[in-house]
Amino acid sequence: MKRITTLLIMLLALSTAAVAQETLADEELLRTLDAVRFFDVEVNQIEVAILSETPDETRNAAVRLQFAELEDGTYSRIEFLSPEELAGQLYLNTPDAAYFLGPDLDFPIKTSATTEVFGDTAVAQTSGIRFSEDYTIAERREFVDENEVAQIELKLSAVDFSVAFQEILVIADAETLRPISMTLYALSGLPFYEVSFVEYEVREDTDDVYVVIQQIVNLLLIGRQTTTEIVDLGIEDLDESLFDPASLGAP
Repeated sequence: MKRITTLLIMLLALSTAAVAQETLADEELLRTLDAVRFFDVEVNQIEVAILSETPDETRNAAVRLQFAELEDGTYSRIEFLSPEELAGQLYLNTPDAAYFLGPDLDFPIKTSATTEVFGDTAVAQTSGIRFSEDYTIAERREFVDENEVAQIELKLSAVDFSVAFQEILVIADAETLRPISMTLYALSGLPFYEVSFVEYEVREDTDDVYVVIQQIVNLLLIGRQTTTEIVDLGIEDLDESLFDPASLGAP
């Protein structure tokens, strides 16, 4: 009897999940998965605390991220606040390329969105990977996990070769559509990072839900993991020149 009851619960959970999704086309589903991970577009500046753990050491850093929604897509600027030896370094992530600028450089250097910013958080993860902008759904299925919770599994494929990670496997709660984890794959096809969305939060005096804590585990180098936590949100008047690679460096 217990076995039959469990089976009925699983079937009911899957049926409920299917109903919740049946009106969601692929593009709408990707936009929804982004909307519940990211704060509203009016928030354009955040501060993030980063904890990097390896078998040899533990390090801490703080970065300021600034965002701009321009005609050709989302731009993000990452600046180190600490530690002191990294202060002054910044990364600029644009729809076309990523750039690095250090205090000793007169002009930015073009780099990759897979470049590590601190620990195992790369430019792409630090900026925030937006599914709806860079991916399409190659496969999708519903299943019930060992705790009898209905979930969705999505295999995402990058829209072109300029995207940092060409394939992502996303697991999300089927009822809330909140992503639980994503596995980022290297160009070789090997799983590179496992990112867990540890904690969600609602912005004060709004219904704006966003991920506040993420944990990134390096699947190629055992014992390495990085945790990021948003510690401050802001709405600022930001000049578009902050996001122009040509404006970085010496005048």
